[in-house]
Amino acid sequence: MVLLVGRGKYLLQEEVVRGISGVTYKAINQINNQVVVIKTFKSESLKQTELFDIRKKFLNEAQRLIKCSHPSIIPYHEFFIEDGVPYIVMDYILGKTLDKIVLPDTPLPEAIALEYIRQVGEALKVVHDNGLLHRDVKPNNLILRQDRQQVVLIDFGISREFSRGLVQTHTSLVSDGYAPIEQYLPKAKRTPATDIYGLAATLYTLLTAQIPIAATLRNRLPLDTPQKIRPDLSHRISQAVMEGMALELEERPSSVDEWLALLPQIDSNISSMSVATVRSIKTEKTLTNSTIVSQVKRSSYGKRVLTGLITFTGIIWGLDYAWLKFRSHLKDSPTQPNITNQR
Repeated sequence: MVLLVGRGKYLLQEEVVRGISGVTYKAINQINNQVVVIKTFKSESLKQTELFDIRKKFLNEAQRLIKCSHPSIIPYHEFFIEDGVPYIVMDYILGKTLDKIVLPDTPLPEAIALEYIRQVGEALKVVHDNGLLHRDVKPNNLILRQDRQQVVLIDFGISREFSRGLVQTHTSLVSDGYAPIEQYLPKAKRTPATDIYGLAATLYTLLTAQIPIAATLRNRLPLDTPQKIRPDLSHRISQAVMEGMALELEERPSSVDEWLALLPQIDSNISSMSVATVRSIKTEKTLTNSTIVSQVKRSSYGKRVLTGLITFTGIIWGLDYAWLKFRSHLKDSPTQPNITNQR
């Protein structure tokens, strides 16, 4: 692996994530010692025509990032091509993706989930105002910053321009569970409703710790509402999720603002809860489970001791009763003749 790129400006340190052809590295800007991430691809197995197409896609992604500036969108630094290979330099976000926090069994409190989703919704409004669709909104592409309660939207690799009302080509890259039905079609309308589906499906996961059924299967497998999975959830948030995940594009809200208006309002005191609260819930859950197991063990041990004592006492009582009966029998029996005296 080449360790220095950008004419020696960036020192590649470690691989962060690898896709089918793309790979992202953690790197150091040697001019200011800032930690960044650099997205590029492996070119060894690609043909010259494929290289041209990928360079073009990387350039388009960089241009999209330049357009979309928002606290909840990963900050872009620069784009360059070196030895025919494109590189996109972005902020290194210290934190965890939401799928790592929630899955497999730690759903978020309703207020925290709402806070994160509203942040992403505001970011998507900027994306849509610039004539773009993200097209891959999911917990895996949302990083919760470690130092503050802010979610950052990443990976604009399959984002596309859209024209309202026009039928346009969709790529075949989809995330099952978070992609609406139109993304599986070769040609369909591109509207903000596509990202609304992904945003609502993400909220579904945050609330239930379950990945929704893929849109292509929902005509055969009904999707349980969040409230059915978690009865403590409000009816309003459950209904908003299902409206945002309507199968038909025309049945979903047409804008992010319209969908966000369906969600319940957040108590400002509750929404200030940090992810540490979520971790404490998870820890408490673990401790509770351990306590229950311990109590069960102690209870089982106690039951065994009690059973032993009862059994032992029963045996003692039985022996005592038998001895009393035997003594009573001896007392009531006639005296036997003394054979010696008879003689």
